[in-house]
Amino acid sequence: MDETPNTINQKTGILLSRNSPIALVVGAAGFLGSSIVDRLLDKGLQVVGIDDLAVNKKENLEEAAKSKNFHLIISGPGDPDLDLPRLDYIYVIPQKNWEIGAVFELFKKHSGRFLLISSIELYDNKEDLAWLKRLEGKLADFAHEHHLNARILRLGPVFGPRMDFTTDPMSRLIYAALKNNLQKETLVSDFSDRSLFIDDAVDLAIKSMLSGSTALKIFDGVLPAPIKVTDVKQVLLDPVWYDQKGFSPQELPPWPTPNLEKTIRFLNWRPNTKLVEALRQTLSYFKDHEITEQTQVEWGRDKKEEIAAFKKATAVPTPQPKVRPTLKLPKIHFPKNKIFFYLSLVLIFYALVWPAARVGAGVLTFRLQLTRAAENLSKGDFEASLQNANQAKQAVLEAKAIFNQFEPLKQTGFLKDQFRAGDDLSNLAQVSADAAYSSIEGVKFLYQALRAVTGEINSSPKEYFNLSQVELTKAYESLSYAQAKLEEEEFWQRVPAVLLPRLNSLKERLGQYSDLVKQARAAAAILPEIVALEGSKNYLILLQNNMELRPTGGFIGSYAAVNFQGGKLQSLKVNDVYAIDGQLSIHVEPPKEIKEDLGQNNWYLRDSNWEPDFPTSARQAEWFYTKETGEKVWGVVALDVSGMEKLLEVLGPLDLADYGETITHENLFERAVTHAEADFFPGSQAKKSFLTALVNQTLNKIFFSSGQNWPGIVSSMGKSLEEKHMLIYLDDPKLFSYVVSQNWAGALPRPASAKASAGEAAFQDFLSLNEANLGANKVNYYLSRNYQLETVIGRDGEVRHRLKINYLNLSPGEAWPAGKYKNRMRIYLPFGSKLLRVLWGESDITASVSNFADYGRSGYSFLLELNPREQKNLVLDYQLPEKLSFKDNLAFYQLNIIKQPGTGKEPLEWKLTYPINFKLEGEQGVIGPQEQVISSDLSIDRSFEVQFSK
Repeated sequence: MDETPNTINQKTGILLSRNSPIALVVGAAGFLGSSIVDRLLDKGLQVVGIDDLAVNKKENLEEAAKSKNFHLIISGPGDPDLDLPRLDYIYVIPQKNWEIGAVFELFKKHSGRFLLISSIELYDNKEDLAWLKRLEGKLADFAHEHHLNARILRLGPVFGPRMDFTTDPMSRLIYAALKNNLQKETLVSDFSDRSLFIDDAVDLAIKSMLSGSTALKIFDGVLPAPIKVTDVKQVLLDPVWYDQKGFSPQELPPWPTPNLEKTIRFLNWRPNTKLVEALRQTLSYFKDHEITEQTQVEWGRDKKEEIAAFKKATAVPTPQPKVRPTLKLPKIHFPKNKIFFYLSLVLIFYALVWPAARVGAGVLTFRLQLTRAAENLSKGDFEASLQNANQAKQAVLEAKAIFNQFEPLKQTGFLKDQFRAGDDLSNLAQVSADAAYSSIEGVKFLYQALRAVTGEINSSPKEYFNLSQVELTKAYESLSYAQAKLEEEEFWQRVPAVLLPRLNSLKERLGQYSDLVKQARAAAAILPEIVALEGSKNYLILLQNNMELRPTGGFIGSYAAVNFQGGKLQSLKVNDVYAIDGQLSIHVEPPKEIKEDLGQNNWYLRDSNWEPDFPTSARQAEWFYTKETGEKVWGVVALDVSGMEKLLEVLGPLDLADYGETITHENLFERAVTHAEADFFPGSQAKKSFLTALVNQTLNKIFFSSGQNWPGIVSSMGKSLEEKHMLIYLDDPKLFSYVVSQNWAGALPRPASAKASAGEAAFQDFLSLNEANLGANKVNYYLSRNYQLETVIGRDGEVRHRLKINYLNLSPGEAWPAGKYKNRMRIYLPFGSKLLRVLWGESDITASVSNFADYGRSGYSFLLELNPREQKNLVLDYQLPEKLSFKDNLAFYQLNIIKQPGTGKEPLEWKLTYPINFKLEGEQGVIGPQEQVISSDLSIDRSFEVQFSK
């Protein structure tokens, strides 16, 4: 590096041309500063950099130093007294102890443009950034007083070549990947990430400075749509493969900051670098550059001690071999078939713990010793379950003691691989046992927190939430170790063949266990926010009657208003929706279909769930609720009658005194139809409906009765969320991002924002059917349907579909609540798809179909009517706009079929036909030449992927 142009003394002039723009970069040797320097030099500017190198590194400026237009002053920003012929731009990337008064004076003297790089974390009012907040204020006051051109850019985490490693999720994952520790890396309560790649951050900084009319404005720089941390981790595990596949991460719902939308719109800026390319560049850089001690992730003392304790707990003791004079190796006669050794291994494995049963909200138990733990935990008896888990741990230690008796033989080197396999298996068992114990402890504390929230116990739930996170994190780390061991090829090669089936079962169950522990950890992380440990929050619960199907699950007949204060449930009020719909004092024009098909001239909360995308409908419900009651809510939960049925299976029978009924999960639907009422109207003061009374009893039993089976309740809710009988929307964008990532939000999936080029990624096909019963009856109770989809791929890759839906209306007659099924059907297909023909029974209704575009999809809408005791087929023929293409003689086809909330477990058969010049890899389900049939159902969303070769 040429030192001549890079250091000057005070009041020393630098050889700079007056005819070219000059930029001053304060903090030039840092990650962001050096990247800005490089970009400015590329644009032909003369650049003067200031940095005291106390924290930043001169090596970051190696490329810049090769340019005659760059000059570095090794000094703090408060020291140099620069004599510059002109100064057009000042970029400041500050550090806490810097005094930049001299830079302000240069700004005043030359009247150029000034950009302060600040932090997005200031919106969270973090105390450790108070100095940065004060600096922003000083700049604003100084610019206003002297009529100067200044702006502020608040950046979130930034990654890329030269990056500094911090504790944000992206940084930790990249560091772990570089250190080959990615499998062991865990992130507590980090579901999404908004880190910018350095090129996009620098691009934003340049635009903030150079764009017109940006003076005295604050801009925000983060990823507009967060991405899942798990997606980042998967890419880092194999970036080359994901790069070849053209992978695009799943974008979560936007999590806006106060100035982000303005930044995007005003500066016409969006991140351009794809995630896989950004990670590839970053890893490539650090493979050629050492990660110095200054940039390593600095773990806290507690973390270091925890890891050390973990390693100590999982280490296999190596006792000194006992001297046995009578042992003479030449006389050892070990059976050739090694029966004794294998018998020892089998004994160890059966004495060890195996994941076997789902525990409550998601804890897996182990085989044999932990069977009783599973049974007790499912009953909510945590103490007994912990006692069983502890006995299982003791069994593992006893088995290891038996195994260690063979230590003298092991020291001889005899059966070396077999002994090593035994060590691996015993370690694996011990870690699994520890994980089980920590999981039970973590879930126990989580349910204690729920009891504290509902008031069943008087203490604050905060401590329980914290303890739950600690124990569940221990469990997760133990599971990560076990899963990493099970990914090692050498480990599998050492294990005796007789144990491989058991080991495969263990691997599968550990994977399920890990997923469930992740969910429990997430619940322990987000529930404190939901229950308002600080302040007060209201939520709206909508009961959707799926016997009268609507786009997000069913007709809204009842609602509950829930209030949390200081982490405690303060109130729970259940009522009929008509009671507040009658209070709406303004006219709201309904959607066209509700007005024409349902005959409603006004729009109310009860029909607010018209959009198939639940977040959209939930926001509409919030609006109606606020207009009708004057109360604001922070989120909406929807629960249909099928979800209620699952809850009653756990809660047991409910007595409804007003109706003289005992309701169980077995008779719920039948009694709900029997007591269905049709005489409600806006403002009605009639007695509460049957379902309203049922909801009231159910929620009161859950939240205000002691001794509840919380594991069973949470497990029931988890099943309802999976099958879309329960949906969640939260106003908080960070929490809602996690809800969406778990597919709990009922969000209609949007297509990827940036389409991969042909052949690089799977061909994405999409189908979503959405029905709305507009007959003002409960005919869905009597309705059955099944789906048959035939997909034909042509010789040139063109894709055509024929969808056949068989409907059967078993209504006994026209009398309410049965009757005619009046169904407003909407179908969503890949954008640009062409609907060729629609048949309803023997009638061609293609001409009556209307088309639309929404949620990034092509949509078609039409009305169907099915009389009582009538059966008809709906047939739709349509063609996709694009063709399946090959790259390197391979093509990937993925079909995603979205389940409508509120529907049941309806049969689905997919038949795929492909040309003779295609070969289907795997060919599972093949029934004949060029055909494959898959039988499934639509109890959940379905995704099918096939691979073709030529």
